[in-house]
Amino acid sequence: MKFTLKDYQAEAVGHLLANLDRAKELHRRPDKPQATSVALTAPTGAGKTVIAAAVIEALFFGSDRFDFAPDPEAVVIWFSDDPNLNDQSRFRLMQASEKLTWQGLEHV
Repeated sequence: MKFTLKDYQAEAVGHLLANLDRAKELHRRPDKPQATSVALTAPTGAGKTVIAAAVIEALFFGSDRFDFAPDPEAVVIWFSDDPNLNDQSRFRLMQASEKLTWQGLEHV
């Protein structure tokens, strides 16, 4: 991360990663797989994109800080109904992360 997470942002990252782990376990249950979803909501200016960048970095590259192993099967889909907002989000993710690059963020 290029930014130092504020305490509440780090707490949100930890919660999101834990929830994603639980969702993955539920989805991969051999007896009864369950569809799941995880969402991030926060007020304007709280740093949702920075939080998301930290979560995405941990998913793809792992994180010692959050004791999270990389998931080679991870896929993140980021979308809205506004292409301009998608471009803005892509740019801001790259601003927040040194590991998320233009080549690694596919735009469709």
